[in-house]
Amino acid sequence: MISGLQKKDDMDIQTQTDNNIRNLINLLENSDDKVRTKARKSLVIIGKPVVSSLAEVLQNSKVYKARWEAAKALGAIGDAKAIPALVKALEDPESDVVWLAAEALEKFRKVAWRELLSALISSGSESVTLRNASHHVFRKQKEKGFDDLLEALRKALKSGAVPESTPVAASNILEKMRERL
Repeated sequence: MISGLQKKDDMDIQTQTDNNIRNLINLLENSDDKVRTKARKSLVIIGKPVVSSLAEVLQNSKVYKARWEAAKALGAIGDAKAIPALVKALEDPESDVVWLAAEALEKFRKVAWRELLSALISSGSESVTLRNASHHVFRKQKEKGFDDLLEALRKALKSGAVPESTPVAASNILEKMRERL
């Protein structure tokens, strides 16, 4: 009997938590800056359990400020599960969102490489925004055994470089990563 009551209490607590998270996520679209900021900070405190919800906002919200808040929160939380959404956000129509996504990805260092390099291979010659944001991510990165390839990638990502050189440079790094496994 007690274990049955405990399970019900646990389910009630989980339902309340889920509702609170949903409410906080919805507040990211609020027009009041203070409300959005407070919601974002609360979500950051919750941490990893909100990463998928924040990633969804980042990828799907039509409200620019909600995407901005989501990118900022994901960067603060620092969970690698956010990497795919952050990489996609590098092509957001709003430069502020792109910048926050790039800043977040830079913190992940090599953990973000595979996803980001794959995006550069598939879209790097067509997307100026993706190349510029990726240059920001890779600009200071160093990794033993990869420095020459990273420098080649940075050169390929610079504005004025031949865009078709980006997927080649990205492929070279991915190939070396596979060799090291």
